[in-house]
Amino acid sequence: MSPRPVPAVDDRPAGLGRRFLAVLVDQVLVLVLGGGVVLVTVVRAAATLQDGGAVPDGQVASPAVPPALVVTGAVLALVVTVVQWLLHGRHGWTLGRRLLGVRTVDEHSRRPIGAGRVLVRGLVVAAGSLVLGIGQYVVLLSPLLDRTGRGRGWHDRAVGAEVLRAAPGAHVAGGRVAPAAVAARQGRPATAAPDRGGDVPRPHGVPTAFRDAGARGGVPAPPDALSAPAAPDSFAAPAATPTGGLVLAPLHPTRSGPDLDTRAIPAVRSAPTLAFGLAPELELTRPAPPRTDVVPEPRPGTSTGLRIALDDGRRVTVERLALVGRNPSPGPGLQVVRVVDPSRSVSKTHLQLAVDANGGAWVVDRGSTNGTLVTLPDGGQVVCPVDHPVRLRQGAVVVFGDTSLRVVAMPPAAPPG
Repeated sequence: MSPRPVPAVDDRPAGLGRRFLAVLVDQVLVLVLGGGVVLVTVVRAAATLQDGGAVPDGQVASPAVPPALVVTGAVLALVVTVVQWLLHGRHGWTLGRRLLGVRTVDEHSRRPIGAGRVLVRGLVVAAGSLVLGIGQYVVLLSPLLDRTGRGRGWHDRAVGAEVLRAAPGAHVAGGRVAPAAVAARQGRPATAAPDRGGDVPRPHGVPTAFRDAGARGGVPAPPDALSAPAAPDSFAAPAATPTGGLVLAPLHPTRSGPDLDTRAIPAVRSAPTLAFGLAPELELTRPAPPRTDVVPEPRPGTSTGLRIALDDGRRVTVERLALVGRNPSPGPGLQVVRVVDPSRSVSKTHLQLAVDANGGAWVVDRGSTNGTLVTLPDGGQVVCPVDHPVRLRQGAVVVFGDTSLRVVAMPPAAPPG
């Protein structure tokens, strides 16, 4: 069996109005092709009677529709419905969705969801009609209730789907994604850029060391040319490159494992130790060892990493990679920032902060439940796709769950080489 074509999507959620028009086009198509034969026959018969066609005494003049035409219309409507269903599952679009530039894809892999999940998605809408006859309209309007801003309705969440805008250009078969889709999935700005034709140069500093995670829960790996050999614990440290390539920190193999309540984890503080060995009177003359438990507050302009301020008052400096969440798993070369969240709106490993070699700072959502939203200093907002980096600026606010962090200071830029 040939692989499913990958729709070219630009990661922008499709608006509710566009989705409604796409469904309306599909319904009109079924009515025209399925009932068109019957409608034409009725109109012609009515015209014949109006022109004085003979009618036996005692009978009411009414256009007669041959049963064969009714069966033909029903068969045509069924065929159109089945074809639309298969197209929706294999390609992510129906004829109406294709005309309106709407695609239905998997929320993680951005691939078509298949005919089975399309059927379940439709059954969820149909089941809503059992509630006072208007429940289906509530389901269809449920994208307006999505707090993440992705416009996912209850029927979308039931099958792990997302309805996105189509990117310029057609889908590419064989598992290759169109350039516009690749740009959106590698961390470039989520706002749509005008199509200027041809290739657009990549902005300086945008990381290129990301690979598509593929299926749900996958972790992208860096290209071999941009990373050092993996350590025994599967953590790969990137080599210093002119482009400042970033590497996603590996997650725990069982991402879906039970979360631990971080409130029950005691805070362990290391106590300074004193070394004795000489006579007490000589110990007074021994030079004091350097204090390793005291970290001086960096002066303004001397910070070597990304400084963030959490909404609980803490300030943290990220030197290279940091995992933020309720209880992220530590690893070599990784900072761990635990967030106390009694409401459990923050995932165990919610997001990652990274600093590249050029002084750029990035945030990556690590498959969280409630998503990650970046508010830029100019007021623009970017919803972070899963495992895709989004560039941070000084003053940006990152909202994750019911908590947030603010970028206080950016890392210093690399000196020109």
